[in-house]
Amino acid sequence: MKNNVTDAYYIINDRSKLYKKLLKQNKTKNIIPFKASTFNDQLFPYILNSKILIQSYTLHAFQRVANSVKYIKFLYICHAVNYFKINIIQSQISILEKKKQNIILTSPYEYRLYKKLNLYNEKSLHKGGLPRYDRFQYSRKSPYENDCILISFTYRSYGKSTYENSLFKKNINNLLNDTLLISFLAKKNIDLIFIQHHHDENRKRNINKNHIPNIKFLNQQNLEHYIVQCSLYITDFSSISFDFMFQYKPVLFYHLDINDKIEFQEKAYMKVDYNNSIYFNNIFADQKLLVNKIKYYINRNFTLEKGLYEKYTTLFYYRNNFTKKIIEIINKIIEED
Repeated sequence: MKNNVTDAYYIINDRSKLYKKLLKQNKTKNIIPFKASTFNDQLFPYILNSKILIQSYTLHAFQRVANSVKYIKFLYICHAVNYFKINIIQSQISILEKKKQNIILTSPYEYRLYKKLNLYNEKSLHKGGLPRYDRFQYSRKSPYENDCILISFTYRSYGKSTYENSLFKKNINNLLNDTLLISFLAKKNIDLIFIQHHHDENRKRNINKNHIPNIKFLNQQNLEHYIVQCSLYITDFSSISFDFMFQYKPVLFYHLDINDKIEFQEKAYMKVDYNNSIYFNNIFADQKLLVNKIKYYINRNFTLEKGLYEKYTTLFYYRNNFTKKIIEIINKIIEED
């Protein structure tokens, strides 16, 4: 809207927290609600009058329309850096024709992975970034005032009974109840914020919540605030790791269920390669070693080592003006024959 694009429409799931929030704030102008279970007839007049369809999550109905209508262009703006999620990368183009494929990538690492998988034409890979990175450059009022560490893990496709007895749940609970870590956090007055993946939360996969003052169990509602506020991130494969590295904050990769041969190695996103340079040697399968590295960064006031700072610099194409660059890419795609 700030770029005078007044005829852009946003299609949002009517059951999502975002839509409900916008509805309460009376900010639904140019927003078209739709039901996730159906592809509403009301969408077609907007779609058929569009020059370009833009997605941040895969919706195959959009891809089918884009394939069928010659003049409609298609662009996938990643909702995150997709480096760790090969299954998402492959699903993005499962229906889309080669000539319709366009995607905006944030990182050279991501670009090399897409090239290696040979799923896209090189012409369709556009170098840009995530729009939200523009907001990371400005301080905002946070709902959280203490120094904090964020921890979250990616989704596992367990059944209810297998989840309850899984290494995944067991080792999350072990970490959140580690006595050495808890006492060190209390001594330094630092909080550990655990945010469960929304798929796990929706399926009521419970974590054994303790009542320790420095361990907080929160939901994803204010996730972006915590990404800005927290000084260290702990995860297995979450793409939020790139959000922290963009801000030059340390990331520790904890593969807590690597010994679960079926769930971790067959169904998780990428096979673990300890030599993969993206981990920058901050990868762990042992809780004691992980806790020691957490304490190490706390004692350094979460300051990156010089060599790691330089490596984080190589992770991104750009450091500013992401929204502007994306609009330029959109216009370029629209104008191409």
